Amino acid sequence: MNKETVLVDTDRCVANIGNRFDMVLVACIRARELKRGHTPKVATRSKPVVAALQEIQAGHIGRDYLKKIT
Repeated sequence: MNKETVLVDTDRCVANIGNRFDMVLVACIRARELKRGHTPKVATRSKPVVAALQEIQAGHIGRDYLKKIT
């Protein structure tokens, strides 16, 4: 079985969001959306959490996602 190896640079994700706590919140919100069937903004076959981190790393998802929980 050939598995896809995905590397996510968490330091780059933190730089795009601001701090680690907010990065976890944003990734959680986005992963839930992906799990419900939203279309990923990056080409990936990864699970929702990894896909969310890839989107943050690529700059497609930012700190504005925190507005969804307030």
